[in-house]
Amino acid sequence: LGSGPEASAPAKRAPGNVGPLAMLILTASGGELAWKEAMPKLLAQLVENEVTEPGIIAERFVVAGNAAADAGPQVAVGWLTISKILANAENKVPHLPSGLVEAGCINAAARLMERMPGEALVQLAGLEAMSLLVGNRWSGLTAFADVGGIPLIEAAMAAHGGDAVLQTKGIRALGSGVLWPRDVQQKARYDSCRGITLTKTAMRRHQDSEELCQAGLEALSKYVSKSMRKFEVAEGDGTGIVEAIMGRYASNPQIQQLGRSVLEGLSL
Repeated sequence: LGSGPEASAPAKRAPGNVGPLAMLILTASGGELAWKEAMPKLLAQLVENEVTEPGIIAERFVVAGNAAADAGPQVAVGWLTISKILANAENKVPHLPSGLVEAGCINAAARLMERMPGEALVQLAGLEAMSLLVGNRWSGLTAFADVGGIPLIEAAMAAHGGDAVLQTKGIRALGSGVLWPRDVQQKARYDSCRGITLTKTAMRRHQDSEELCQAGLEALSKYVSKSMRKFEVAEGDGTGIVEAIMGRYASNPQIQQLGRSVLEGLSL
């Protein structure tokens, strides 16, 4: 993960009553990328030396995340960045990724997105963090549904339509919901029609982004074949968007294949 641009507002002073481990996490959240990337090694050493346990780390990490909401967008983005790093740290700190889910890390990420809707970097980092924490964990998916993750993603896409990276991540996240069990979809307030509308809007606006267009075609293919939403995909200029993207990226075999899949599905 790159450090990317800093969030627009300066970091505020982090609260000092969260305990030493949570304060360490908050300090790293507001610091350089190298501090964040060092967290798995540092936490692994604490566990190996029997200073603490993965479950306790997870609990204090969530405390830090809740405190980050009052520390400003820079710290919030930093905490979410560490969340992404730790979500993939099973090989360094066993049981920590699942422990983060159990401790409420997805909820903490969602609340940061909710508190800072105008901060595109917070929205992007929150979306990425939640996706990585969910992973292939059933507990992660149910936690994501419980906290209203889908409406948060939809709101982020609607508010930051000019951010191609956020739109691409959002398209993929909404497209993945097609494959969820119906009860999870209902719990998560998942609506494939809203996903289709947001996907087509992003594809129309960002035809210069090859990655976004490919993600959009993948999602539309799922909506057509899995959700049986042919009318909604074709409605308006849906077919025209697909054809325009295929024409623009004629040398991309994946886009061509996905585009044909969508068009063939619409013609059946």
